[in-house]
Amino acid sequence: MDSASAAPRHADEAPGRLRRAETVLQHRTSRLVLVLEQCMDSHNHQAVLRTAEALGVQHVWLIAANSQQLKTHSDPKKGKTSSSSKKSSSGKKITKNCALWLTVREFSSIAACLEALRASEMTIWATDLSPQAEPLVINNKPTELPSRLALVIGRETDGVSVEMLRAAHRRVYLPLFGFSESLNLSVATALVLQRLLDWFPHIRGDLDEHEKCELREKWYSQLINTPTQAAQAERWTSGRVPICPLTDLRREKNDAWIPKSVRRRERDMLEVRERLGKRKQSDDGQAHSKVVAKSEEVTRTVGG
Repeated sequence: MDSASAAPRHADEAPGRLRRAETVLQHRTSRLVLVLEQCMDSHNHQAVLRTAEALGVQHVWLIAANSQQLKTHSDPKKGKTSSSSKKSSSGKKITKNCALWLTVREFSSIAACLEALRASEMTIWATDLSPQAEPLVINNKPTELPSRLALVIGRETDGVSVEMLRAAHRRVYLPLFGFSESLNLSVATALVLQRLLDWFPHIRGDLDEHEKCELREKWYSQLINTPTQAAQAERWTSGRVPICPLTDLRREKNDAWIPKSVRRRERDMLEVRERLGKRKQSDDGQAHSKVVAKSEEVTRTVGG
C-alpha cells in the first residue's frame, strides 16, 4: 500500500495545507459580522476584505453603492466615472479572491441589508464620529459582546449612512490623537476589529460543525492542485483521525513567500547577467589576444 492510499494514523501526519486550513478554522468567528456599506474605492474594498479574512472574521456583508452615488463619484468635467468607481462596489470582480475563504453576502440596498440584519436578530454597531458615538477605549469596554454583532463600516467620503445610523444600537469610534482627522478605511477596520477580538478572544473558533464541514469542502477545492493531493485530502476527510492544527501560521524564516512571477523574473534576470558576464569575459579575452598578437608582431618587426 503506497503513502497516498494508506490510512491516516496520527493527526500530525496530515498534509501541511490541510493542517493550515484546520488552524484557520479553529480561529474563525461567526459571531462578529462585518458590514461594508457602499464602498466606492476598489482598493479600499479589497483591503477591507483581506483585513477581515486575516483577522478571522468569516462573514462579510456588502452593500452596493447606488446609481446616484456612482454618478456623484464620477468626473464632472468629462462625464465619466473615475477608475476607482468603475471597479468599486460589491462586484464579483472585486471579491472573487477573498471570497474563496470568506462567506460573502451582497445587498443591493441599505434597506435590504437592514431587513436581513433584523431577521438574523443581530445587534448593530456603526462606526461614527458624531458626539453620540462612544469611544472604544479600555475604560469604556463593554462587559460582553452581543451574541450576534454586526459591525458597520461606512464609505470613505461620508461614513455610515443616516439610515444605518438610525438603526444602529450603538455608535462607536476610535479616538485619534494626531492632526489627521481620519484613517484609511482598511486601517480603521483593522483597528476596530482587532480591538474587539483582543477584548473578547473567546469568540474565536465559534463556528458550528456544519459550517466547518462546508468550509472544509470549499477551501480544500482551492488548496488541492494535483491528483495526489486530492487522494491525500480524501483519506483525511473521510478518516476518523482528526487533522491536527498547526501551532503557528507563520512561514519559516528562511521560507519567505515569493510569487511565481517574481521568481521567474529574478531567474530570467540572473540568466541575462550570466550571459552578459560570459560575453564580457569572451570579449575581454579576444581583446587581450589581439593585444598580445600585435605586441608580438611589433617585436618581430623591430627585431628584423
